[in-house]
Amino acid sequence: MTPYLLSHLIDSAAERDPAHTALKIGDQAMSYGELAARSAKLAAAIGETRLSSGQPIGVYAFKALDTVVAIHAIQRAGAITVPIDPMAPPAQVSRMTSSLGLRGLVVDDAHASRIAGTQHPPVIITNAVTDGIDAEIVTSADIEASQPVSAASILADDPAYMITTSGSTGEPKAIVHTHRSAMRYAQLAAATYALRSDDRLANVAPFHFDQSTFELYASLVARATSVMVPEAFLRFPAELSKLAESERLTVWYSVPTILTQLLHRGALDDHDLSSLRWVLFGGERFGAGTLGQLMRRLPTARFSNVYGPAEVNQCTHHHLTRPPEADQSIPIGAPWADTEVRVVEPNSRTLPKIELDRGELVVRSATMMAGYWNRQDLTEGSMLAEHDSSGIRRRWYRTGDLVERDDNGLLHFLGRVDRQVKVRGARVELEYVESALADVDGVISAAAVTVMKNSEQQLIAVLETDGSVAPRTVMAAVRDVLPPHAVPSDVVIVDRLPRTQSGKIDSRAAADAYLEQVDQ
Repeated sequence: MTPYLLSHLIDSAAERDPAHTALKIGDQAMSYGELAARSAKLAAAIGETRLSSGQPIGVYAFKALDTVVAIHAIQRAGAITVPIDPMAPPAQVSRMTSSLGLRGLVVDDAHASRIAGTQHPPVIITNAVTDGIDAEIVTSADIEASQPVSAASILADDPAYMITTSGSTGEPKAIVHTHRSAMRYAQLAAATYALRSDDRLANVAPFHFDQSTFELYASLVARATSVMVPEAFLRFPAELSKLAESERLTVWYSVPTILTQLLHRGALDDHDLSSLRWVLFGGERFGAGTLGQLMRRLPTARFSNVYGPAEVNQCTHHHLTRPPEADQSIPIGAPWADTEVRVVEPNSRTLPKIELDRGELVVRSATMMAGYWNRQDLTEGSMLAEHDSSGIRRRWYRTGDLVERDDNGLLHFLGRVDRQVKVRGARVELEYVESALADVDGVISAAAVTVMKNSEQQLIAVLETDGSVAPRTVMAAVRDVLPPHAVPSDVVIVDRLPRTQSGKIDSRAAADAYLEQVDQ
């Protein structure tokens, strides 16, 4: 049978090589045969509850073997997996439960105690203390007693998982991906990076961040091993390097900020990372100078710039053939298979016949989301419609990203439509400023933010450095590469730039850090 559900990939791998390691974390491992059996049993236990097929079930747990089992079991049962930030407070989980209509919640020991006494949906747990939880509970004994089942009666176009993001209002919005879109992404990723069964993929991103779908699903296509990196390791770059060496990782995918930390604080000279054959990065701009340094430190690995909003998983890529120069723009490249992109006037409401060389990127692809959960208004607002002469309607996703096409036809990311700001009457793209700042020697990470100061909006740079560079040196360096209106009016250095759980720089928190520092 040709696989069309994500659970089919697990079953196929288990049938072909049941003893091969599917998952590993620390000294714990799980084979494909075990993953298939355990996810099937948990799916059966879920099916025996009052939880409805096609409804969302949250996963509120730290990275662990059982967490991955739960992610796959929910999908096998015909429900929708909703990974939740394990650091989210219970009050936020309650808000998500209400706004998304979560019908169940998978928790581990730590999170079972967190939600005790709070409002939450029925709890599904494999090994957790149940004191203080007044809800329908599926225990480990229930799961063991359940009979394994095959995939539920669901189709490829049925929802498989949601990725939640907080909008400008702070209210969560959920991006819904089907088995079809997730499967196609997994197949394209496995083909693009020639994943093999002997590959060991670094599962760096938290499960509630869209990058984690690479290790969760593309690994299944190749029957590779997904090596989970616990959240705590992201705070200690030297431990990350040590893990990469000891686990003989072959494929790494993360945001550039984590790779920058590896370069500057990962003690790369003390560890052998020659097993890496691919280093993939995406989610934010990577300064060319920093990227070049890292490529020279890891000469055996190929580097690839991965681009794609969570709404389309991935849509373009660019494999680098050599370390870039410090002032070079790194392309996001060209679309991969089964994908078409256009460049249009920002905020266009219709798809124009004439394509631009610079503007907003719109995408149609087999990897595209079904829409936003219970938000038809957001779904319709994010799409452009195209009707051909036969009356067939095509949907294009408006990324909100500004791009420019170079003479070779490659796309370059310029910034967000909504991150264009006006400073002293001129438009400034904040990502452009951050790239220039990050390329200054001694700067580890940079955030360009705007704050109200002296009754006007001013552009500020908040930096994390290695201690070898002063603010005035940074200002002098960026004046040589930025137009005058894009040069920050002030530069401050902090011990650590605030980051989101996924490892990206938190620009809003960086602006607050600046205001706190100047007020002291």
